[in-house]
Amino acid sequence: MSEQAAKKVNDKKITLNITTPRGLKFVEKADMVVMRCIDGDLGVLYGHAPLSAILGDGILRIYNNGNVKKLALFGGVVEIGKNIVNIFSTIAQRPEEIDLERAEADRQELESIFREKHVEHQIQSSLILLRRALVRIEVSMDLEDVELFEEESEKREF
Repeated sequence: MSEQAAKKVNDKKITLNITTPRGLKFVEKADMVVMRCIDGDLGVLYGHAPLSAILGDGILRIYNNGNVKKLALFGGVVEIGKNIVNIFSTIAQRPEEIDLERAEADRQELESIFREKHVEHQIQSSLILLRRALVRIEVSMDLEDVELFEEESEKREF
């Protein structure tokens, strides 16, 4: 691919910024970003109409050059512009930041609560915690893919 053609492809990328209470956590150029909003999944490509949305608990998928990177994202808001996605979230975890053993233990404990038929408010709060445990488990399972993706990203210049 010629240098001019490569530049044209890179011009069609969106910039993803993730900010948590500890500051800017993640910055990357991407072909597409898919996130979980409170009313369903939202996919964003370059040139997307401006939009703000409330995020739910779920997996943030970052598509770039045929590869997918996953992060666990728990709540927040997103602001979308033509070529930028700004996410403000309380918790955003990369696969390597997730304690898989703890997430599995949480999942098992919460599933046992459902079997015991606890009161309704405990079930509702447990469902939220179970969703978070399942998100963490799925994201952490992609750790090997993420490490490969990061190595390839470091070789490229943006």
